[in-house]
Order: sequence, then structure tokens, then C-alpha cells
Amino acid sequence: MPRARYPDCEGCEAPCCRRQFMEDDSGWFTIADARPIYLEAGTDIKIVGWHHQRDGRQPMFECQAFDKKDLRCTVYDSRPEHCRTYDCRDDDPDEWQARAHCDLARHRRMTALRSKAPR
Repeated sequence: MPRARYPDCEGCEAPCCRRQFMEDDSGWFTIADARPIYLEAGTDIKIVGWHHQRDGRQPMFECQAFDKKDLRCTVYDSRPEHCRTYDCRDDDPDEWQARAHCDLARHRRMTALRSKAPR
């Protein structure tokens, strides 16, 4: 079966926006490395967790542009490049960074529960 043109984001809870680790060829990003990228896009980040690496602790970031109520990006048109190019379908489900990502069955259950909740 050919790969879909876009990932199925219906009901996604955006772990890529809410629980992300950032790295490049020179290593893991600190908050001082990552914050300017987000400030330039018109938002900020906060640390929501930590992971221990051989070279120290790695912060887990949450982007403050993510609208948790409507499950969408509030700076979509100016979002950082890594957000524009990220594709959850490339995550290895056996890798620790990807375990929380794209559990589509869970997302569909959450969507069904949300649709039954009084508004």
C-alpha cells in the first residue's frame, strides 16, 4: 500500500509539540539553544520533563503555541522549520523518543470521549 501523502492527524494530541527533544549534529539542545527559535516564530517553550543522557540531562520541551482545547498550532504560518518538516510517520516506534507519538487508536478513543463530553 502506498504511503499516504500526509499523516492522519485527526484527533492527534500533538506529542511532537508537547513532549519534544531537540538535537542537531552538535548534540542536544538546551533551553537557551531552543528558545530563540520559538521566540522568532512568535511563541515560547517551557521544560516539561527530563531525560538522562550520557553527557547530562536533556530537557523535554513543550511549545506554548499549541492550543490544547482545539488541538492546533496558534503560530502555524510562522512555525519553526523543524515543525514544518517533522513527519511522525518517520518515528521508530521501538525508539524511546517515539513511544508516545502517534498512538492513533488512543487518539481516536480520546476524540470519541471528547465528542460525548458536554460543552
